[in-house]
Amino acid sequence: MTTAGELAEHLRQLVVATLEDVERAHLPDWRIPRFFAGHQVAADVRADVCFTLHHLARAGVGEVAGRPLDQILIGLLGDIDGAGTNTFFSYRIAETLLAHGRFDGSPLLRAMSDAQVAQVAQAVDSSDWLELLDAGVLPRNYAGVLARCELRRVHLGLVDDTARLDGLVERVRGVVGANPLGALDDSNDGIGRYDIYTADVWLFTEPLADRLGEVWERGMARALDLVLAVGDRHGTSVPWGRSTGDLSTALTLELAAFAMSRPESRSGRHNEHRARDPQDDPTGFGLTNPAVWLRRAVDATTTLLDGFDDGGLTTAHAYRAQDAYRGPERRLQLTFDLLGKIAWAAAALGDVDPDLTPASAREAYPPVDRLVAFETGRPAGVWAHRSAGAGFAVPFVGATRSHYLPALHRPGRWEVPVDRDLPTWTPLVIDRLKRFTAGGLPNSVEHRDGRVVARWESFIESGAGVEGEEATAPLAGSRTMDLSVEGRTIVLRDDLTFDRPPVAVGVMIPEVADVPLTVEWQVDRGEGQATTVPVDGVSEWRSSWSELAKVHQLDLTPARSLSYSVRVTPLIRAGSTAFGSHYHQALYPAMRDRVVERRSPVGWDAVDDPGFRSIDLLHLHWPEWTAFDDLDEHRRIVEALDDADIPIVWTAHNLTPHEKQPEIHDPIYQLWAGAVAGVIHHSAWGEARLRSRYDFGAGCVHRVIPHGHFGATWNATEPPDRAEAERRLGLSPAGLRIGIVGAPRAEKLVQQVLDGVAACSRDDVQLVCWSLRGDELVPDDPRIPIAEAYRNVDAAHYATRLVACDVLALVFDEAGDMLTTGAAGDSVGFGLPTLRSEWGYLTEHLGAAGLPVGQTSASIAAALDSLTDADVDRARRGALRRRKELDWSVLAPLTADLFDNVLRRGTTP
Repeated sequence: MTTAGELAEHLRQLVVATLEDVERAHLPDWRIPRFFAGHQVAADVRADVCFTLHHLARAGVGEVAGRPLDQILIGLLGDIDGAGTNTFFSYRIAETLLAHGRFDGSPLLRAMSDAQVAQVAQAVDSSDWLELLDAGVLPRNYAGVLARCELRRVHLGLVDDTARLDGLVERVRGVVGANPLGALDDSNDGIGRYDIYTADVWLFTEPLADRLGEVWERGMARALDLVLAVGDRHGTSVPWGRSTGDLSTALTLELAAFAMSRPESRSGRHNEHRARDPQDDPTGFGLTNPAVWLRRAVDATTTLLDGFDDGGLTTAHAYRAQDAYRGPERRLQLTFDLLGKIAWAAAALGDVDPDLTPASAREAYPPVDRLVAFETGRPAGVWAHRSAGAGFAVPFVGATRSHYLPALHRPGRWEVPVDRDLPTWTPLVIDRLKRFTAGGLPNSVEHRDGRVVARWESFIESGAGVEGEEATAPLAGSRTMDLSVEGRTIVLRDDLTFDRPPVAVGVMIPEVADVPLTVEWQVDRGEGQATTVPVDGVSEWRSSWSELAKVHQLDLTPARSLSYSVRVTPLIRAGSTAFGSHYHQALYPAMRDRVVERRSPVGWDAVDDPGFRSIDLLHLHWPEWTAFDDLDEHRRIVEALDDADIPIVWTAHNLTPHEKQPEIHDPIYQLWAGAVAGVIHHSAWGEARLRSRYDFGAGCVHRVIPHGHFGATWNATEPPDRAEAERRLGLSPAGLRIGIVGAPRAEKLVQQVLDGVAACSRDDVQLVCWSLRGDELVPDDPRIPIAEAYRNVDAAHYATRLVACDVLALVFDEAGDMLTTGAAGDSVGFGLPTLRSEWGYLTEHLGAAGLPVGQTSASIAAALDSLTDADVDRARRGALRRRKELDWSVLAPLTADLFDNVLRRGTTP
């Protein structure tokens, strides 16, 4: 999906395919069932099916499941329940009809009986709901809903007198225009219930825009600004409160399609556009920048693609949760609600330049650190933070259900239970047989760079306030919350006071399954006990996006005054292109407290991960193994990673592939070199070689981190002792047995070692070689009992070979193109001295464990003749010291530090 036109077509195909799935599985011949999975099916389902088909027609679709859309609509409308269809569903039926002209003479109604037509007329009339709105039973956004219903009745010619419509429009103006900041408090008792409807109200009142005028224009600008600030790469528009999850993602898609189809977007003037008041566009890049909104729409679509099962039903209730009022009994309705929104967006994209391409992730999700105010007189708002190390939204609004509390909200990383009395990131206080928390609007909120300090002067009942129900009297006390960002770490400091000690008090930090956390508690005043509780599979610990895996909790000893802090750091999810290799298997277990290993989402064996959401960075090893010699495919991968703003850290094992085809591989290596954010060099010598051959970006971070040894890998096979190893290999005892192991390389001078041993004068030397490439001439010398072609053997057999050796010979051409050799990790890992050439990598890596022998047969022979037992013992002690220095437990933190450094320097979350 690289253009707006392709996105529109993709959305059309998604809706059509899903409708056909659900018709085949659950609605045969478009018959709406009367009950579904134990729940009665209401009239809202039929209305949403009609609305979805209506927008598909607007998007240019003519038929679904082999039947013309009009034919399907006629059948659905003929069985409509007029009295049961109301509010949102009334205007959806009305607008479906309106697409075919006025009510009288509508081709959709022509073949119906008078009774059927009367039912349809009743279905579009929700005027009797005005009494409920007047009584404060309905949320305040219903003023806009009922106004839209009445507007469509006027347009259909069912109402001549516009007095009711005029009155409703004024009522809407009073609801949405009373707040100069354009935010809707959807409660009837003024508690400050700001949530998704703060943005959505402007979209569903868009048909009234010409009547609302400036109020609507300013409000929509504020709504777009809010979503730009708190929206995220998961595609979510508003991540807290009611109707998050897929509904919030669908709203992103709708708002994006709306913003892109605005005249200022279509005219190409988006870079010049600013809302009338500069405060309406704090982002500074234009509220209707079409490329930014296209990127947001693409990200939302990526999420919604996984939102339906094989039978076409929404998966919003499977292993995740919805609000109680959108529970499983509304599963069928929610399915078509979502499909209708997607179809609406597909139709709206018809007014967008089809060749428009999306902005990159870094452009669409720029850094932000704002307290977005919802009111001028009270500290209602949301802290929107997006930086190189962190990203989240923390709402300060007037409700205390779990998904309204001042916790971190961000799908896929910071999630909370939905619609529960389970406060997270804010204290749970139990007293008087009731549960309290520091929720509702705070008494004060102060925002500084990367930090918010908020204060509550009492604790109110947890789980109350969503529908304005009467709550228990507050618990006397106070909370001062100091929440800040330190790189990738979130730091929460809390000071609590009580008139008297409560029965219990504590705080919980939930963990998403795919994003493990490091949680460090400290009690500064009082006493407490920390623990981690698994909650996966427990229904009450489900968010709108997933099942939460764990809860990190601090149980405090009740006291009148308590103070504690917690540092919460997500582990880094690194996608490794060498997943399963010896190097990977040695490195990643040693980083498990800071890094989570993931399979690579790029390359020939990539895991399916649209948008690269399973990783925070890519750990590149051998570039050629991602796409072999296909430069265009390498370029596509690099561009996709850059577009998604996924940083790359390259462990430079090679200067060039061993095949030595520079005309093929140098452009590939240069492509990756220019794209990486960090490079791990296994030696300073190697860093100089690599940087002299390839050009790296100015911001690339270079670190020398030695290659760890593989001693633990081979020792895990429980190798035999020396005598048993000799017996298994058929070797007679020797004073100094030299081994050559590892794969043949062009730079590996095996012939010189063979000839050097044959030329030396010592009779106690023995050479065993398992590294022939096939063109060597093996001397006829009894001191060379084994000279075999290289073949890969299992770990136990390889360890047996190493046990049989006193030293290894690693003689490489110092002018070659290699940067490292894994065999050096074997010699150090087994504490073996190494006969080495003057290759820069070996001299640096081995240190005192190396015994220089040159790289010619003559120099090797001379070195062997002069080698003493003391020399070998000294090198063996050097190998043992080096083994400690090159242990993965020592090196892994350096790798994790580089990962962390790269994430904090250059990416957005």
